[in-house]
Amino acid sequence: MLDKSLLKNITSLFSIKVASYLIPLITLPYLVRVLEPTGYGQLGFAMAIIQYFIILVNYGFDLSATQKIAKCKNDKVAVSKVFWNVICIRLVAAFIGIIVLYPFTIIFEELNEIKEALFLFYLSVFGAALFPQWLFQGKERLGIVSTAQIVLQVLSVPLIFIFVISNNDVGKAALIFSMPSLLMCIYSAYLIKKRRWIIWHKPTFNKILNELYDGWHLFISSAAISLYTTSIVVVLGFVSGPESVAIYVAANKLLKAAFGIYTPISAAYYPRINSIISKSKDEALITIKYLMKMQFLLTLFISLSLFLFSPVVIPMLFGNDYLESVVILQLLSCLPIIVGFSNIFGVQVLISFGFKKAFSKVLIVSGFMSLIFLFPLCYFYSTEGAAIAAITSELLVTLLMFIVVIKKKIPLFNFIRKV
Repeated sequence: MLDKSLLKNITSLFSIKVASYLIPLITLPYLVRVLEPTGYGQLGFAMAIIQYFIILVNYGFDLSATQKIAKCKNDKVAVSKVFWNVICIRLVAAFIGIIVLYPFTIIFEELNEIKEALFLFYLSVFGAALFPQWLFQGKERLGIVSTAQIVLQVLSVPLIFIFVISNNDVGKAALIFSMPSLLMCIYSAYLIKKRRWIIWHKPTFNKILNELYDGWHLFISSAAISLYTTSIVVVLGFVSGPESVAIYVAANKLLKAAFGIYTPISAAYYPRINSIISKSKDEALITIKYLMKMQFLLTLFISLSLFLFSPVVIPMLFGNDYLESVVILQLLSCLPIIVGFSNIFGVQVLISFGFKKAFSKVLIVSGFMSLIFLFPLCYFYSTEGAAIAAITSELLVTLLMFIVVIKKKIPLFNFIRKV
């Protein structure tokens, strides 16, 4: 189940997650103290809003394009067609996004206050548009780009200590956080040219429409996911203010760092499962079952660790101003287990077996249902309400994914008989 190539890609994806989540934890104790709860809350608020535009730019291509590349990775012409059409779509989406964002910073006072941070953070949207991680992942060649991401993140750490020295430096922090993603675009372009993976292929209207169609359900799914993930921070910022955002984001940062420990495993298995499934669905199911068992044991350990050690870790990292984050993190500590099963049922099973529409329907229903209780929970119970909303939403997603797997008679469990 774990051959050399798969292990290498798991290690590479883990390294990318280290760069994305764990390395910033080095600067976190410094930032929360220097920016203070208000400034750190504004930084988290701006970052959450920018995630909407990153979702727009990604458009589900991290899954749909990865899946296509995995199936035709040795055909340079086919890979090139996917590459240029996807890059074209993502770049246009990035420019549309910044045009849309500007008037909102004028209309809403809460956004006008963080306008500088928003536009400096927006550089990371262009970084997301131009960095084709999906190409490297589909080809199962993530090793060197993961190393580059770590190096760039490490090099950005001293800049935080040098340039962010007061609670007025929220914009500077946003700029420093955005720079590594832009530099990765340049480096990945160099690697692609050096390895001669791609030849020029002019994007065509029909091919662009085809890519949009193939990624549509996954884009809608990503947008729906944002309703119960990113929107929690945004709603909290509007109804409870930056201090509440700071408390929630502090706990959520540690939760995301914990996700970074196990999500590389499922991400590395995704292209492998798609490659196997074209030859044998039974063999793909055996691989998925193996992944599910391995992932459950790991997420159980992570969840228990988060719950038990949060009273020690949070005061040590954030100081006494963030003691409320302990309860938030303990509430959220069950999410690695829940999200782990959601990933198995949704991404590894439903998407891999071709049920993208059913997958997106689950997330759309869950996303809109989450809005019903998100606003009142955040309004009346602030950060605790936000945590309860996150847990309820993820439980709903996982349950509905499980029900769809049963209805589609995919024999993931012994009690399901395939037809």
